[in-house]
Formats: sequence, C-alpha cells, structure tokens
Amino acid sequence: MNWLDKAIDWISPQLGLKRTRARAIAKAILAYDGVRSDRRMGSWNTTGASGNSEIGSANSKLRYNARDLCRNNAYARKAKREWAKRVVGTGITPRPSTGNETLDKTILEYWNKWTRQCCSDSRINFYAAEKMIVQSCYESGEVLVRLWNRRPDDDLAVPFQIQVLESDYLDMDKTKTMDNGYIIHGIEFDPIGRIRGYWLYGQHPGEVTQTSWRRSLASKFIPASDVLHHAELDRPGDVRAVTRFAAVIAKLRDLDEYADAEIVRKKIEACLTAMVTQPEGAEGPTLGSAAVDSTGAKVEEFRPGMIMYGAAGAGVEFFSPTSSGDYAAHKKSELREVAVGLDIPYVVLDDNLEAVNYSSYRGGLLSFRDAIEEYRWNWLIPQVLDPIYCRFIETLFLMDVIPEANYTVQWDPPQFDLLDREAEAEADEIELRIGKTTYPQLVARSGYDADEQIAEIEKYKPMLDAAGISFSGTSKKAAAEKQGENSDANATPEQ
Repeated sequence: MNWLDKAIDWISPQLGLKRTRARAIAKAILAYDGVRSDRRMGSWNTTGASGNSEIGSANSKLRYNARDLCRNNAYARKAKREWAKRVVGTGITPRPSTGNETLDKTILEYWNKWTRQCCSDSRINFYAAEKMIVQSCYESGEVLVRLWNRRPDDDLAVPFQIQVLESDYLDMDKTKTMDNGYIIHGIEFDPIGRIRGYWLYGQHPGEVTQTSWRRSLASKFIPASDVLHHAELDRPGDVRAVTRFAAVIAKLRDLDEYADAEIVRKKIEACLTAMVTQPEGAEGPTLGSAAVDSTGAKVEEFRPGMIMYGAAGAGVEFFSPTSSGDYAAHKKSELREVAVGLDIPYVVLDDNLEAVNYSSYRGGLLSFRDAIEEYRWNWLIPQVLDPIYCRFIETLFLMDVIPEANYTVQWDPPQFDLLDREAEAEADEIELRIGKTTYPQLVARSGYDADEQIAEIEKYKPMLDAAGISFSGTSKKAAAEKQGENSDANATPEQ
C-alpha cells in the first residue's frame, strides 16, 4: 500500500476498501495468459454481447456462405450428406407402446398410410422429409416444419400434413418489446419467456416469383402450435442457431483457393518459357523458326531434340516455376481440422483409409456414433418427431379412429454398424439374453417391424423344415461349441 492509498484509507475507509478490492481483482485477472494485453494477445478483439446479438448480425451471411460451400465444395457436400445418412438412414421409425396391442396395430396401420401422403408437395415421404430436415439444420443451423390441418374432403388417409421450410422464412429483423411480451429475431415470447409464435414470410424471400397473389414479403404471426423450430442452440438464452460450418467456413474456402492456385502452378510448371536477350531487341534474329501470333507478336517454336545456335551477343534465360511438395500434407492437416469442426471422422470426410488400422477406424466411428446419438435424442426427436407424432395421434382421435389420444411411443433409429458384424451379432445376442434390449428393439434397429418379422418367420419355418434347411449353429462360436459337444460325446470313461 503506497502513501496515496494510506491517505485515501484515512479520509474514506470505504473508498480505500474499494481500491484495494479493485487492485486484487486486476492482479487475479492478469494471472491468466488469456487476458494479457501483450503482443501475443493484444490483437484479440472479443465482446460481451449476448448470443442473440452475435447471431443476429452474422446468421444470414454464415448461412449463405455455408450453402455455397455445400453446392460447390465436395467436402462440405459430403459432410452434410454423410451426417444426414448416418442420423436418419432409411428412417427413424415410431413404435406405438400404448399397452393395447389392437390400438398399437391401428395406429401403425394409419401411420404407414400417412407417411406416403405426409408432405404438402406430395413428392417425398416422411422418412425423406426427416433427411431433409437434418440436412437443412446441419447446413443452415436451423429449419422450420409447418404443421397443416387439412379438410376431410382433401382425399387424405389422415387429414394432416407437414411442410419443411428453410430458416429464411423466419423474419430475422422482427425484434421489439411489447406490452405483453417481446420478439427476438422473429420469435415471439410471452412475459415469462415461453414461445408464443413465429413471424413467417408467406414465401421464401429469395423466390424467383411470387407464388401466390395472397402472399407478400410482410411477415405474419403463426402460433407456436403450428410451427416446429429445429435448431441446436449453443448458449443459454439463444433463440436462433448458426450453421455447423461456422467454425470452418474460412478454412474450406482457403482450401478451395489453395487447390485452384496449385492447379494453376502445375499448368505453368508444364510450360517451357524462355526470354531471349540481344542488342537488337525484339527485331533481332531468332534462334529457331519463328511465327507471328494473332496479336502480331513474334513467337519462336521449340521442338523435342532441337539443337539451337544463337546469334552473337544473344542470351537465353529459361523460366522454371518452383515446385511445392507439401500440398498433400498441408491439405490433409487442414481437412483433419475441418472434420473436427463438423463432427465428422476424417476417414469419412476424405474417404482416405491410408495408415488407418481396424482399431483406430472403429474408435473414430464410436465417437461419431456418440455424436449422432446425442443429436438424435436431445434435439431431433424432442423438437421434431415427438410433436409431429402427437399431432398425428390427435388427428386420429378427432377422426374417431382410436378411442383415446395415447401418445406413448418409442422411436427406433437405424442401426449403426461398426465393421465386424459377427462380433456385433454376438453382442446383440448377449444383450438380448441379459435383458439389456428387447426383441422388438433389436429388430427395429434394422428398420423392420418385430410383429411382421415374427409373422414372416412363422410363415416360412414349416417350408424351411420340410426342405431340411436350418440357419442355426452357423457362427464360429456355435461351431466351436458344437465341436466341443461332439468331443465330449466321443470321449471314453478313461479319458
């Protein structure tokens, strides 16, 4: 404590205490390298703005750049498609679990009819819509699903449809405070923070034409019960989300430009360029046969095996661009970082199995599977699939097809294979034996219905038995066990 601190402390102990606390806090902050203002960290500009403030100023441009990469960059396109393919596969299917077998069969029967007519444009089924939702969320950071109740005379098995909309439909500029709530980036909340609805445009703001005279570019309020907003929110309080490509957009763009520069360098490297210097200049004698190009410039022609004798005082300088041998190594290093930013294993992103063994490949896929499972159960199913299924059940109940609106359901994502199907099959058998999984759950992983599977097995079993065909005991483990049993049976008492 210096003389000034002592004087302030004597005059105003309270002010002196504040100065002492402030000095202690400053010393504590400077103890972290991440906040020093030296040459290493001085150019790092950060902000204390909320997530909504940061997203609002960057969301549109990030989304446009990500879409351009997914159109024109092979790695970005593959990452988006691989993610959706692994998450959805042939479809994440529901399995009604009401406890009433008859009710479950009725619900599943109407669900299978509805999946073929579920989309408002009638071009894709529900499982293709699942893939489109996942791809759009991965590419743009968020996607909207509009729920439509249809009229009974619309000739639909279930008068209910969905419409997948890009996040551009959400009015990003709609932000204000109201007497009974507030709006942030097109999403309206009530006074206690519950979502009341969404402000949507009547058509895509970038559409090539006006799709209907009733639609305008002025956004309209749509109740939250009719809109599903699918987004992986990053920070507490966020209402919108950014593309998964946000952290790697610049790197993918640099890789494109680097590849273009390498191609140009290779073209130049394949050329033979020479400069002839002589006292007479361009009008002097030529070393070899000369021609005139379309612009009137003199161009000499070189042929393989040609031996030239220059004029007195003439000199020839050949240009050879320097080669770069680190292109492949640099590209691999950059793609590894891109793969990390996109939650995609490098071997999947690049299709490069060089120097990859079984253990490392399977370990990478395990981490990939964990990321997919987290996305399925924490974001996709609660935000999209559960609400759609609930509206479907409500529609069936209003149609008097089912006696009660029972929403109990289990979702069965496709199975995630990990290279060794025999080992995985034995693991499935063990899990089934100890009760870790049930037979319907096991069958559903492959995208099939357990009841249909049992009925089909029951149908063909007599024919297989009559033909003397058996599929049991074909695994290595079963064969070893059978061989052991035969050895025990043939053993003598003395043995």
